[in-house]
Amino acid sequence: MSEWLRRRGFAIALVVAITAAGTAYLRSWAVAHSAWKRDLQSAGFVDEMPGPSRGDRILVVAPHPDDEVLGCGGLIQQAVAAGAEIHVVLMTNGDGSQLSLIFGERKLPWRPGAYVDLGRKRQQESRTALALQGLEARSIHYLGYPNAGLLAMWRPEHWRYSDPYQSPYTHVSFSPYPSSFTPGAPYCGQQVLADLLTILRQVRPTAIFVTHPKDIHPDHWATCCFVRYALASLAVGGASWARETKVYGYLIHWPRYPQPVGLAPSRYLLPPSSLSGRDAGWFRLSLTAEQVKRKMQGIRTYGSQEPRFDRLMLSFARRNESFEILPVTDAQEGTPTRWSGQDSHRRGLGGVELTGVDLTVTNRLAVRADVTRRPQRLPRDGYIGLDLRTWSVHGAPVITTAYVRDGDQISAMRLGPATEVEELRGTALSRAPGRLEIAGLALPRDSAAPRDVFVTCWGSIRDRATDPAVVSWVRLRDTSD
Repeated sequence: MSEWLRRRGFAIALVVAITAAGTAYLRSWAVAHSAWKRDLQSAGFVDEMPGPSRGDRILVVAPHPDDEVLGCGGLIQQAVAAGAEIHVVLMTNGDGSQLSLIFGERKLPWRPGAYVDLGRKRQQESRTALALQGLEARSIHYLGYPNAGLLAMWRPEHWRYSDPYQSPYTHVSFSPYPSSFTPGAPYCGQQVLADLLTILRQVRPTAIFVTHPKDIHPDHWATCCFVRYALASLAVGGASWARETKVYGYLIHWPRYPQPVGLAPSRYLLPPSSLSGRDAGWFRLSLTAEQVKRKMQGIRTYGSQEPRFDRLMLSFARRNESFEILPVTDAQEGTPTRWSGQDSHRRGLGGVELTGVDLTVTNRLAVRADVTRRPQRLPRDGYIGLDLRTWSVHGAPVITTAYVRDGDQISAMRLGPATEVEELRGTALSRAPGRLEIAGLALPRDSAAPRDVFVTCWGSIRDRATDPAVVSWVRLRDTSD
């Protein structure tokens, strides 16, 4: 009996010891995990992003050859290794870079054919760089649109097939590249949207990675506009999978980003402090040393960009990649929806710094936008553009755009499924220094999705955008909800 008690006592003591050790381990793990989370958040991240897995369908969209590897080279490697389906879309071939011709190709940009040759070379560089990341050529889609022309095609002036944009570099208004997704694609917004809709329907992505809407390069945030609008079009048209697709933004162009400039593979790639904070949703995707090495090799294949840009480009070969989730804005009718422009260090283009936009849909048929800018007047040839896109009963885009110019004069237009342009009434009222209210801008009555509005707002000097303040798909709730 005493032997049985001794054995039982030993067993109890062993269980108590194991339990105590386990509890201590769990407590230490919880403390370490909590400290890790605090460190992650202090660096500007919400959380660590899990890597891709088999069954994921991933679409990476880049404005120019090199952006896809700079922003997502490690992600592409992980997706290929995991057996996920992954596709890369290049919006342009990067054929409008005079600096690349002069410093990279050692050519004078004196003839349009030189730019087309540059586009072909950059396309091949992209194919080589992506092969180093493990991606097969059949998963790369080159759309062939004009470098430095995506924003022009997003705007209503060059949206229609009847009003194509002509590249000032290649001097053509259609894609001159036989390998384009749509050979001979006309340079207009309708065709860009058609290509993206076709690709989205084919891939049905579970996640999309696209350049960030705050990226200060107009081609970059215009790419985000096109991609998110195409996805929204499918969703309001009844594609249930499109409402479940997650969209992430990756940043390439931003003042003093990345820091420090230059090759630093042991450092983390942190989001800019001016774009991180309480309302931001940045995630960190950690990379292995081998993945960083292969990404670095991919970056170095873009010889057309060297020697002018090599230090900046190699700054993206670091221990992680950074992505911010870009959710749909869920707004209530009659309640202002607020967006902030957080860049206080805009490069010197002379003004039009949008610091915030309050958009109120007063009912289904009208909006009021309260735009906050720096207290100075709009510069000469400067304007603020407010763009509201809805969908006709047939699912076609209906574009309502207002331009506010110096002296707070407003011109507004609507471009519907028909070819004519409708002039609209609207008012622009200066409420206080730096505050401007755009009122009385009516939305169409026959919208197929009356509670879905796609909003963009920007500042511009002539045709050069200076501030992408808003890019968002807004879904409205009933006030009775």
